[in-house]
Amino acid sequence: MAKQRITACIPPPGDPADPDALRRAIGEAMAPYCYDREDIPHPDWVGEWDYWFISGSNCPFAVLPGHEGDPRLVRVDEWKTASEDLPRDRCHGGPRALLNLDTDRQAAAHEAARRWDDWVRFAAGHPPALPAGHYLDRAYLDPVGYPEQRARAEYASQPLIRAFMEDPELRERFPYDPIGFFGPDREAFVEECAAEVLPTPALLTLDGRWVEYGGPDYRREFNAYLDALPPETMVVRVLYHS
Repeated sequence: MAKQRITACIPPPGDPADPDALRRAIGEAMAPYCYDREDIPHPDWVGEWDYWFISGSNCPFAVLPGHEGDPRLVRVDEWKTASEDLPRDRCHGGPRALLNLDTDRQAAAHEAARRWDDWVRFAAGHPPALPAGHYLDRAYLDPVGYPEQRARAEYASQPLIRAFMEDPELRERFPYDPIGFFGPDREAFVEECAAEVLPTPALLTLDGRWVEYGGPDYRREFNAYLDALPPETMVVRVLYHS
């Protein structure tokens, strides 16, 4: 059992002046996936959650500039039992039209492009190298004749990788297998990094579907779904216990 986040997409609550209207609306959307549903007699029923809170403390949304004071923005983090001291340009949710989804994606894309370019410039000064997976896959297929220790040693012996590993600053900036991590396609790498920013492990759609497949396809679909939502749709980060 663990806590996890879902992004809940729901119609706007009935009375915006009612402080409990949003929570009731989220509760209605989440209800079909409760562990303790009493209307499903099947003994093998397994739900998704047993309690939840409105909370996006580690994944807040950016607010569309000029709308920071809109009362429909969600700023209370129930997991912390008090209003979180969020910057005015951040929130836990709100109407889709007031969320600036591009801000964080563009920042991630810019940083990804910079890292990719920095690695390519460094790698250009050395003979081409193979990714770690090339060696580790062989070790997996033949663990006796080609053990993992040998695979890692041969990977590390390549001039490019040896130079990388001998530079503490580079090792802080790049992963153990930078060739496999960055890949050969700059555009694909940048797009994937940008797509990773907004998704939570699960998505509750406007029509009541609970989606949590993960992987690149899920992330692309998550972003496309939020982009296409009607502007009045409430999009809220929710922390649930599973």
